[in-house]
Amino acid sequence: MKKKVLTTTIATGLMAAGVLTTQNPASAKADTVPTGDNATSTNEVATQKSDAKTIAQDNVNTAQTNLDKAKADTQNASDSLQQAKVNETTAQKAIDEQTGKVSDAQNNVDKAQADVTTAQNGLTAAQENAKNATEANIQAAKDNVATQEQNVATAQDQARQANDAVTEQANKVADAQKAVNDAQNNTSAAQNNVNTAQKTVDDAKAAMDPANVQATVDAANKAEAQVNQDKQNVATAQTNLENAKTADATRQTNIDNAQKAVNTAQANVDFSTKQAQEMKDQLNKYQGIKDAAQKEVDGLNDKLSNVNTIELPKGYTKEAYRAWDEANYKKYIGTATAEDLQAIKNWEDITSQEVNNNYKHNKIDEDNKILNGDIHNLTQSQLEELATFTASLLNPLRKQIGSIPLEVSKGSVKIAQDVAKKYEQDNWTAWGNVKDSTFKGHDINGLVEVANKYNFQDIGENLGGNALMYGSDNMDQLKEYTYVILVDMLLHDGDSNWGHARAALGLLNNADSYGGDDEQVDHAYIGVSFDNIPGALMGSQEHFNFMYTPYGYVLNEDNTARISTNDKFDATPVAILSTEDLVTQLNTAKAKLASATDALNKAKDADTQAQQILAKNKVELTTAQDNLTKAQNVPVQTEIAQKALTDVQNKLAADTKINEDAQAKKEAALGDEAAKQKVLDQANANLATTQKALTDAQAKQKATENNLSAEKAKLASLQQVANEKTQDVKAAQVALDDAKNKLATLENAPLLVKAAEDKLATAQKALDPVENVLVSEKAKLSALKQDLADAQADVTTAQKNYDEKLVIQTKAQTDLDNAKKVLQAIYDREALEAQIAAQEKAREEAEKKAAEEKAQAEKNGYHVDGNKVVDENGNQVSNWTVKNGQIIDNKGKVVSGLTINKAGAVVNKTGQQINSKNVVDNLQANKRTQAPVVQSKVAGKTYVSTVVAPEKAKTNALPQTGEKESKTTLVGAVLVGLGSLVGLFGLGRKKEY
Repeated sequence: MKKKVLTTTIATGLMAAGVLTTQNPASAKADTVPTGDNATSTNEVATQKSDAKTIAQDNVNTAQTNLDKAKADTQNASDSLQQAKVNETTAQKAIDEQTGKVSDAQNNVDKAQADVTTAQNGLTAAQENAKNATEANIQAAKDNVATQEQNVATAQDQARQANDAVTEQANKVADAQKAVNDAQNNTSAAQNNVNTAQKTVDDAKAAMDPANVQATVDAANKAEAQVNQDKQNVATAQTNLENAKTADATRQTNIDNAQKAVNTAQANVDFSTKQAQEMKDQLNKYQGIKDAAQKEVDGLNDKLSNVNTIELPKGYTKEAYRAWDEANYKKYIGTATAEDLQAIKNWEDITSQEVNNNYKHNKIDEDNKILNGDIHNLTQSQLEELATFTASLLNPLRKQIGSIPLEVSKGSVKIAQDVAKKYEQDNWTAWGNVKDSTFKGHDINGLVEVANKYNFQDIGENLGGNALMYGSDNMDQLKEYTYVILVDMLLHDGDSNWGHARAALGLLNNADSYGGDDEQVDHAYIGVSFDNIPGALMGSQEHFNFMYTPYGYVLNEDNTARISTNDKFDATPVAILSTEDLVTQLNTAKAKLASATDALNKAKDADTQAQQILAKNKVELTTAQDNLTKAQNVPVQTEIAQKALTDVQNKLAADTKINEDAQAKKEAALGDEAAKQKVLDQANANLATTQKALTDAQAKQKATENNLSAEKAKLASLQQVANEKTQDVKAAQVALDDAKNKLATLENAPLLVKAAEDKLATAQKALDPVENVLVSEKAKLSALKQDLADAQADVTTAQKNYDEKLVIQTKAQTDLDNAKKVLQAIYDREALEAQIAAQEKAREEAEKKAAEEKAQAEKNGYHVDGNKVVDENGNQVSNWTVKNGQIIDNKGKVVSGLTINKAGAVVNKTGQQINSKNVVDNLQANKRTQAPVVQSKVAGKTYVSTVVAPEKAKTNALPQTGEKESKTTLVGAVLVGLGSLVGLFGLGRKKEY
């Protein structure tokens, strides 16, 4: 392909500012309508009201429209502000991360520099040592080693002798210490003997005093009684001890059993805890599997719902292309029809035709992150996916116009990468670089070189660029920009002679190097890549490379099948997923999800069961531990009982000795004076002997203590000497080691110099790359700081814009609130007027109905007229009157069973109005004796009198007097109704407009 054309897509954004307008609402008062000659007609007032409401509603609508627009503007400003803040945070985060990288790089440089300095010092020392490595110096070093070895031997011998002396003296100190201890014990024993002898003398003197004889006898008797009591106590304590041993044996058995139960319960808890954790781990595992399966299903559903396609406009055909070629380049002479030429007129203006080409996002691609947002370091799978995505967009269009489909293989992806690298090596960019911004087009030589490398006749290429793509951090964004570039190449390429569109759709003409349209080749492959050229105006170019199998081929023996001669190209296919493939994947994912859900539900059941078992075992362990604690809290009795027995036994022994002495004293006290004197003399003699022994023991103790001090002093002196000799050995050994090291360095001087040189070379080699990294990282940090400054400026601008929009929105909200208040006031006034009218109508209807019911009641029977009861003929019932809404008989009692309804009719318990006829019928029905109804005239007016015989009233009989009931009278009901209406009208008149 000799004609290589490129295209550039530029995205711009526009923001419209809204204008808020406010009208002042009209106002009116309901109580200011003029009267008299200047009164406005009712129709005119209604018209004025209607106009006011219309104006108010229009003002509300206008204010609402203004507010909606202001909110939208504010939201857009807020979104811009938030995005600016996100960009600022991202920029700051990038700086923080880059600062860390710079710090790490600086640390690496410092360490490498320190290693170089250390290595240089080591080399200098090795070289100096090599100068001194003469035979004489080496022999002197050997002699020095021999001397130092003798010094070490001498020092070791002297140290051994000194340590032996220390050991011998330490034994003497130990012997002296033992002598001191023995003397101290002897002195203590002698002192005790003196004390005992003195007490014996004192007792003998006391025995010679007649006044003490009786006391001595009493004491002896008391001592003897105490011994007897002690013997009983011992017997009791021995019994208690046996009982305590039995009780403690029972206690220990209970503890052992409780401990076994605790051990068993603990083992159960440990096992069930492990099981519960395993079930929890298993639950988490299957939850993760299920979540992953759900995510896969959701992603595939999302992907299926958002399959991207490109729609070609009407007239976009192979024939139209050829007609276009014929019209412009005089190719395909004679093949273009009039219809084709007419189609091309429409086709050349395709930018005016509306086609549905909008990119559809999907979650799977959004989650497919691009490492560090660097589109120049895509993974192999991402490169393959981008190529298959491009092919999936173009192949339906190629099929539509009759071209062979594009294929993706491992080799086509690799070739596209090689093309991008070739551009980088040649520092070639169609848009130029900083030094050369002239238009250069495609790197033709580079494309030919790559084609030859893989045994291709030629490599076709479309170059595209979209400045936004270089910040892509996921495949969805990258695919969107690729989609936009493809649409631009296919539908907006007229100024580039439709070269991009023809290449993408396989409609190249005979002038192209491979000989014709795609149907003349075996296969057409595609690969997509990005180059990275520092200093380029747009930074990168996106390469859409089309590789075609050579049109030269070898035929089979039967001259029917083509055999490719390309053995340098990896044709291993990379699958281009169709919608059907996605559906198959979705069904597989759904099956996996169903399986995972089932496994998760089982895991949940297992986890629940394990948790229940664990909880049960924990309860059992707590119970067992409580039982063990209770058993352990039972006090041990044997030790206490043994101590009690020992105490009483010791007391018995002591009291027995006291008793023996007391008995001896008693016997002596009751003896003759000569015997007492003899005892005293013997006690005095014994006291003198013990005192002399005490004096001798004290003198011997003093002598042993003095000897011990002397021996310790000798030991300290010898220990100091031994320490000095030990230090001499260490110093001699250090001198010997130093001598040996010096000898070794002299003997190995050449090797040490070589090792030092290698170490310095290694250190210097390690320094260069880390310094380069530091320079690079600092440059990146500087650029990021500028990005942060730009982002901060954007935040400031966005914040100002947002504040301005918020002020406009606040004013628009206030205008709307005020307009709504005016409109609501009009609605409130209309509602109140309607309410008053309805209340007035209800009052009139109630009065009319009450009058009709009252007239009917007067016509039908007994009714109330003032405080009188009158029948249907207008005759007053003489023995009944009305008081407080109740019928009262001539005895002043309430007539039972009769009430007055709201129409003034006198009714019985069933609500039936009574009259002259049913009064008689009721009396007869209940077999009452009743005087006939008597009518009499008094002062020209007729009265009706009914007399009821004093029989017990039955269920359906007329009511008797004497029973009190409280009923609402007609007058009361009317008053209540009128009161309600008055209240409503009164309420309505309080509010003015």
